[in-house]
Amino acid sequence: MGVDKVSNTTQRRSERHPLRLALVLLADSEQGEIREEGFTVEVSQHGCRVEGAASLSQGQLVRLLPWESPEGAIAGRVVWVGEPASNLAGEVGIEFLQPLPSMV
Repeated sequence: MGVDKVSNTTQRRSERHPLRLALVLLADSEQGEIREEGFTVEVSQHGCRVEGAASLSQGQLVRLLPWESPEGAIAGRVVWVGEPASNLAGEVGIEFLQPLPSMV
């Protein structure tokens, strides 16, 4: 089953929470470091959905730097990129390399 076929009934490792946080995403590329500014849409213990990071590619390693605590970088990997002209255009899904502490 491809990413575009995933339904809302898919079993997830952790619950998603709507949360809008400003952040900077840093990623290495062949042209040098990419710096994107964006906002989280949803966050879970294992990852997040971010809007405003359209230049990133699936599989790319990233560092997320929250504006409110830039010393607390979170390492992750882009697991999907929204298709242009879709509801997810301009958004990316990021899986954290290390799960966050419990959000409970």
